[in-house]
Amino acid sequence: MNEYRYSLDKSSKKNICPNCNKNTFVYYVDTVKGEYLPTDFGRCDREQNCKYHKAPPKGKKAFLIVFCTVKKISEKAYKLVDVNGTISIVPKSQILELNLKSCYITEWYLKTSTIQYLNNESKYFNTENTAFINDKVQVKPEVTKEPTYHNLEILDTLYNDTPTKDNLTEYLSTIFTPDEVFKATQNYFISGNNHYWNNSTLFWQIDNKEQIHACKIMLYNNLTGKRVKEPYNCINWLHNALKEHNFNLKQCLFGLHLINTDYQKEIAIVESEKTAIIMSIFLPQFIWIATGSKSNFKIELLQPLKKRKCIAFPDKGEFDNWNTKATDLNQKGFKIAVSNILEKTSSKNGFDLADYYLNN
Repeated sequence: MNEYRYSLDKSSKKNICPNCNKNTFVYYVDTVKGEYLPTDFGRCDREQNCKYHKAPPKGKKAFLIVFCTVKKISEKAYKLVDVNGTISIVPKSQILELNLKSCYITEWYLKTSTIQYLNNESKYFNTENTAFINDKVQVKPEVTKEPTYHNLEILDTLYNDTPTKDNLTEYLSTIFTPDEVFKATQNYFISGNNHYWNNSTLFWQIDNKEQIHACKIMLYNNLTGKRVKEPYNCINWLHNALKEHNFNLKQCLFGLHLINTDYQKEIAIVESEKTAIIMSIFLPQFIWIATGSKSNFKIELLQPLKKRKCIAFPDKGEFDNWNTKATDLNQKGFKIAVSNILEKTSSKNGFDLADYYLNN
């Protein structure tokens, strides 16, 4: 199996972005050495607000060309004769690797020649003393690791036996009635905890088979309902708090367990867990599910929804991305419509459906 030698880190680890200074940066990894590249090489996950992306340089692309004879005719050129007797005079500067009866010729030169090359082997060459060449390397297929699940006893203990107040629920109680807040938090098993930060909120990712994939921990401001992002983004995972070092995280959609409660309801998809909870109060005629991040709007997580009618509400600025993905998914049998209601507002990127309803 061929893969590029340098690829973005596939783990869930995030680092400080050199451009926006947020903890949203994914490093590039040298898959041969198993090491990170220098810390300015990577991509920021804040695609709408930051857009920083620095990839390793690829160098010049060249194709392997086989000839009957390869002969040097001057200090600056070679004569190449193919199996049909066709002669080509190629500048020495455009031959990046020379063997007995074959050579790698730059793609730039081949595009201007009559030499057939498109189906030939190709690779990248470092011709300008760049630090990296993102060539393809032969790698062994990875053995797929089974995901790790939290057991039900942990959820029962944290939700029922040792309930703790959390700032998000306190904020919701200033907007909705006690019965509305209780029903919403009960549906999603929302509770507080003091891991990492006092009165933070637990968001359980439970699938439609009642398997607990993960539990995200986030801290909110109890007065504004906004996530605490200073001096750093207060997000972590329960398996880290419990020091389960061999935990193999494989996320599912937040609220996925609810799709079995009513097969007639249409499913509404948003990005934020908080938004799903709030919208379940405003519009209970839908089953509200959250991706947890804009990049999680993808087939791997959306697969359980394939036979259901869905409508997605991307945050402001994300419509084009989600709409393109939904179009591809619908060609594979999904039934996802994408709303552009937030694009019609004058709000900044990142404005979500809960903000829309709370401000109107």
